[in-house]
Amino acid sequence: MPNKNLDKLHIDPRNSSKLLPQSNGVYIFKNQDDKIVYVGKAKNLKSRVSSYFTSKETRAKRIKKEIYSIDFIISENEEDALILENDLIKKNKPKLNVRLKDDKSFPYIKINIQDDFPQFFITRNLIKDNGKYFGPYANVSNVRKTLNQLGKLFPYRSCEEKLPFKLCMDFHIKRGKKPCSSQANKDEYKKIVEQTISFLEGNTKKTLDFLNLSMWDASKSQDYEKAASIRDNIAAIESIFEKQSVITSKKTNLNLDAFDVAANNLETWVDVLQVRNGKIKNRDHFQMEVQDFHDKRQILSSFIKTYYLKNDYPPNEIIVDNFPYDKEDIEKFLKIKYSKNIKISKPERGSKKEIIQFLSKNLNRWVEYRENRVNQNEEAAKLSLLDIKKQLELKKNPELIECFDISHIQGTSVVASMVVFSNGKPDKSKYRRFELKNSQKNDDYSALKEIFQRRLKRLENEEILPDLMLVDGGKGQLTATYQELKKSKFKNIQIASIAKQREEIFLPENKESIILKNGSYGKHMIQRIRDEAHRFAVEYHRKKRSKKMISSELDSISGIGPKKKKALIQFFGSVKNIRNSTVEELAKVKIINTKDAKRIKDSIN
Repeated sequence: MPNKNLDKLHIDPRNSSKLLPQSNGVYIFKNQDDKIVYVGKAKNLKSRVSSYFTSKETRAKRIKKEIYSIDFIISENEEDALILENDLIKKNKPKLNVRLKDDKSFPYIKINIQDDFPQFFITRNLIKDNGKYFGPYANVSNVRKTLNQLGKLFPYRSCEEKLPFKLCMDFHIKRGKKPCSSQANKDEYKKIVEQTISFLEGNTKKTLDFLNLSMWDASKSQDYEKAASIRDNIAAIESIFEKQSVITSKKTNLNLDAFDVAANNLETWVDVLQVRNGKIKNRDHFQMEVQDFHDKRQILSSFIKTYYLKNDYPPNEIIVDNFPYDKEDIEKFLKIKYSKNIKISKPERGSKKEIIQFLSKNLNRWVEYRENRVNQNEEAAKLSLLDIKKQLELKKNPELIECFDISHIQGTSVVASMVVFSNGKPDKSKYRRFELKNSQKNDDYSALKEIFQRRLKRLENEEILPDLMLVDGGKGQLTATYQELKKSKFKNIQIASIAKQREEIFLPENKESIILKNGSYGKHMIQRIRDEAHRFAVEYHRKKRSKKMISSELDSISGIGPKKKKALIQFFGSVKNIRNSTVEELAKVKIINTKDAKRIKDSIN
């Protein structure tokens, strides 16, 4: 199963900024809720992002306060970065970008291809019509110069009047056979349009060679003004036709999702790139829990099915670098779910191949960045544990920490969690969940006493003991758990509690609480452990409530017994997903037939 943006390795963004690639691209700052708060572009990502942590400017300081994690997308050039920055700002509306937003969109070149004599012009509106669009381009001035030069080479129509009309200025300044003149016909003009389109599609060598020759001829004739004008036009053309990546794809009708898989020594990631109307709409990282990274095809099979199970906005097609094993089955599933054919293809050339290469390049940089963070994080973990020992005045270094949290809503479905951090890293194999049996409603103290009794009893059969037991709560929660600890044979285990409001730490023998130093490694580690325990408890609580809701709704449906109910819960995960499913999707569950599916759909809705 994928875990979206699962950040096991969170470290100070000041340190992670030093690990960014030194490339053109866009940097994305997120807050602790994983929400984008700022988007910027850079010639050198590492240098630009690092500057936020040393700058004394008020604006930079404000942005720095919000940064919890950093994401990035590398680009081929500055133009790509500028366009992508603009798209991401418009899509996400980051609160710290508001002052910088420009209502203008980037320019396109549009051709009214459906007309007898198509017109070429600049527009900032990309609309679904029969027109042919090229762009977007970052510099409107260069686009104007290019069109001006093209008008001299290919006498296309730039005037806006409806035909027929009087002779336009282009005719009078002798720019060739314009459609407004009697000298032009449809077939001749069609060839002009085809030549111009070929040029705009990137076939520029022949034209640029001709312009370079013209420039040198003008220079030899000492017509330096003309030579300079041609030189400027060549520069403008080269600028807008500089090697472009998928971000500024000339194919504005592309509507697809691209998938790729990569891994480092510790983690496996799947990246999804959504392209709509030829532009990047979104890119997401998903961390996978897999046994064998080398089986990329199996990873993709598992991921794609899960991804589209809860996705209501399908693309027209899916492209991959490796086919999933059950490609045909996935295509059948997509056809049933979305009522349209969505093919999975592996492009070998052209724009789609460039998209896969772009995605792969970015994913590999991301995985490399994460691996570098792992190495740096080991040092940070050591410093954090030493800092906790020092600030809490513990007798030994807390290499093994257990943290406990309670979760309930008004005393219902009370559950508890225990997370374990070994040498500063989560050890998920040792995580435990507790369903409370004997505790009274709305009584956190009795709940904590119960789970401590159960935990201490299990410790009797374990060889390795925790160095520190951490409880989410205040002085009262600490007292309740410390009493149980004193009754046991594990009196020497160190124990503490952490209160949410001021991040206060309480110790059994201290009357006053300890306030951990702001920005310290120790405070960051304690918060991270506490938050992980809370997340784990809340996740279990939600799952338990969801199962109860599903059970209560399914119990009343005739013909749906315990086995079918269990199969539905395992397949869909929540009552919301079951409610939103179609009859065809319900019938895909192994032991649910079409009659069952219709009965479930009718009853739940």
